[in-house]
Amino acid sequence: TSIVRYDMPLLPGTRLGPYEIIAPIGAGGMGEVYRARDSRLNRDVAIKTSAAKFTDRFEREARAIAALNHSHICQIYDVGPDYLVMELIEGAPLKGPLPLGRVVPLAIQLADALDAAHRKGITHRDLKPGNVLVTKSGIKVLDFGLAKIEGTEPAKLVDETVTAALTQEGQIVGTLQYMAPEQLQGKKVDSRADIFAFGCVVYEMVTGRRAFTGSNTASVIAAILEREAPSLEDMVPVALNRIVQRCLAKDPNDRFQSARDLRASLEWITADVVPDARVASRNPIWPVVAALSILIAAVLGFLHFRESSDEARVVRSVILPPPGTAFQYTSAISAPPALSPDGRRVVFGAKAEDGHSRLYVRSLDSLSARPLDGTDGAGYPFWSPDNRSIGFFANGKLKKTDAAGGPVLTLADASNARGGTWGNDGVIVFAATHAGPLKKVPTAGGNPTEVTNLDPSSSVTSHRWPSFLPDGKHFLYLASRGVAAPDGEIRIGSVDGERDVPAGISIGRSYSQAVYSEGHLLSLQEQTLMARPFDLKRYAVTGEAVPLAEHVAQILNTQRASFAVSSSGALTYQTGGAKAFSLVWFDRIGKRISTVGEPGFLLRMHMSHDGLQAAISITTEGHPDIWTHNLIRNLPSRLTSDPTLDMDAVWSPDDKTLAFASRRKGHLGLYRRSIDGTGTENLLYSDEMNKVPTSWSPNGKFLLYDAYRPLERSSIYALPLEPGGKPFPFVKAIPGAGASSGQFSRDGRWVAYSSNETGRSEVYVAPFPGAGGKQQVSKTGGIYPRWRADGKEVFYLTPGEGKLMVASVRVTANNIEIGAGNALFGGFLTGNGFQYDISPDGQRILAVSLPEQTVPPEPLTLVQNWATGLRKGDR
Repeated sequence: TSIVRYDMPLLPGTRLGPYEIIAPIGAGGMGEVYRARDSRLNRDVAIKTSAAKFTDRFEREARAIAALNHSHICQIYDVGPDYLVMELIEGAPLKGPLPLGRVVPLAIQLADALDAAHRKGITHRDLKPGNVLVTKSGIKVLDFGLAKIEGTEPAKLVDETVTAALTQEGQIVGTLQYMAPEQLQGKKVDSRADIFAFGCVVYEMVTGRRAFTGSNTASVIAAILEREAPSLEDMVPVALNRIVQRCLAKDPNDRFQSARDLRASLEWITADVVPDARVASRNPIWPVVAALSILIAAVLGFLHFRESSDEARVVRSVILPPPGTAFQYTSAISAPPALSPDGRRVVFGAKAEDGHSRLYVRSLDSLSARPLDGTDGAGYPFWSPDNRSIGFFANGKLKKTDAAGGPVLTLADASNARGGTWGNDGVIVFAATHAGPLKKVPTAGGNPTEVTNLDPSSSVTSHRWPSFLPDGKHFLYLASRGVAAPDGEIRIGSVDGERDVPAGISIGRSYSQAVYSEGHLLSLQEQTLMARPFDLKRYAVTGEAVPLAEHVAQILNTQRASFAVSSSGALTYQTGGAKAFSLVWFDRIGKRISTVGEPGFLLRMHMSHDGLQAAISITTEGHPDIWTHNLIRNLPSRLTSDPTLDMDAVWSPDDKTLAFASRRKGHLGLYRRSIDGTGTENLLYSDEMNKVPTSWSPNGKFLLYDAYRPLERSSIYALPLEPGGKPFPFVKAIPGAGASSGQFSRDGRWVAYSSNETGRSEVYVAPFPGAGGKQQVSKTGGIYPRWRADGKEVFYLTPGEGKLMVASVRVTANNIEIGAGNALFGGFLTGNGFQYDISPDGQRILAVSLPEQTVPPEPLTLVQNWATGLRKGDR
């Protein structure tokens, strides 16, 4: 019988009784938490281990949770020797700032959980955002390790906690910021201490900041004991501010005396804020409130159309998704809202519960939206100037349809689109791919022609997100240096090919298109929607930027924000949306197993051959560097820190060295460095072409890389790694077609790669170094191939939709046989290099992924006459 040591990290596969450890979830001073599988009930659970013996704190937590059975409190399933078995909660820690429409529903749930605990004689005493998870079904309160159970108070527990914190020179212990004054003073503590902490949590939900701060631990304590609670009167309704202020009263007698009274007070003020979509589905009063809100907005919107401009007033309302659907605008395959030029209708994408998405059109004076047939999987819709037609992108094509419904017509190819705009003279300007210039095409269809010019000597790689100015001839667009460079420049182009004219502004460190309306340019800056006064005659900004909305959602990897304006003074936007990616383990059916590390701006990932580490390009401080991540210990380590671009690191056969691309000589060259950080970064090869490594041969003698010049198709080259070795082409680009993403099989005899020689990207397998014919693997499109370690399968993604496919492989002495491709699951990121890899046994997939949607996305906010608000100071 093996002995399990809980002072050491538990490895995947370790068994604790009937529970098998899958992956670590988190760690703390008392022990660690793991995802595990209960073999008896065939379910995943969370196991919390004690760092040493089964401490009093663990016993207290087990007793407290066992006494509670509440939908918003984590459940305990079992108690083992020095570990607890608990409900596995799929969610994210509570974090502000949150839109007001979400704050009150979540606060009600939290108050309800506290009420359940207090009525059982349990005071939590460590309530803070980190101990509250937000899930699809609401919040879950965790960690009752410091709970006071009536009649079992351990002597001096709070005194010892505070004393220990104060002995850490210059450190602020997070728990202190949520402790009530009587808790810090070592006085008798009851449930009203939780109500003080509740006030701190709600304050942080609204502002994203802690209510009480200081430069050190002592000053934090002094602030809680002496400083008045900060007010929220400028950010929330008066009633909600009063509730928070009462919770934060210094004297416990001045606070709410029970969590039940607190919850009742919160329920009374719900009419003052936008209802949360999730709560609405469970509470019968919310549909009535939502319907009244929509009806009032529709009436006001109707009156708006009849008012003269000097009588116009700002009208705000919300647009909920159609029943059974949800908005999803943070995915790279996205359909953010677009307002008709007359401001009377909005088109948007919504995703149904079965995973299928389509476009919907809704009149702003209506209570329902109508689906548009033939728009499954559509992205980036835009309106015609006459308000009658809608352009959009789907299945690698630019398409259009009548806004009232009708046939869908294909206009042009658009393999990886980045937006379109419809001009007055029967022409559409669009970005067909994520890299390259803008094109124009007649609205009846035809051969697209380039309408902007990319300078090969410039760092700009993409023109995207065009938007016509009122003259229907000139248009705004974003000149981007790609997702690895978080800045861009707003420019002005013309359909007749006039020389580009810079618009006079730079959007700096933001990812956003610019749109003109009501004498202003609207664009995003640090998730704040800004309006800049703009002179159409001089093409110049004429004043300071004014904020219109905060926390506007962004579509990841695209530099597109989820907002739209009409020429008649209407604005719509969605709040929320994460800006970070996660590194996630999936099984072969697409179930999330675990998340690795912290979310961040991750790009282009390759796993080591033994499956124990990953090399990732992570953007920090404005430029990407190479990081390694220990997948067993969940430990990241930075390898490069050059101010230029470092990315696309691939592993040597012994997993001790990485080859990567770096722009240290003005273009991408090939470099090498040991992963233990010793030695220097050696230049492998550099010439006038850009080079991106993709695979290292198993015998260590060759490095495959993609090579290309600006605006040209890429070729696959092999670099001999012997001294003086000269690269040679493996698959050479031909006019109109290129090849990329070469991957050695584990025996080194074969290379899988992607080529668009047929007009569509497909995956092929060919012998290395080149003698013999190739075989096509994919049949309906394929990119970014990966081999299973034993060579028995080839994986690849479908372009655009990002579905993972797999084909069986059978190797004989002189030949290779490829089976038919089978779909596994979708949702992978495409268009920016390798974003996934396969475990050595082929049973798990590690992918750079969007954060899991744990709560419903926000509704759309509609603001009519927004420019009137600028003049009146009503924003």
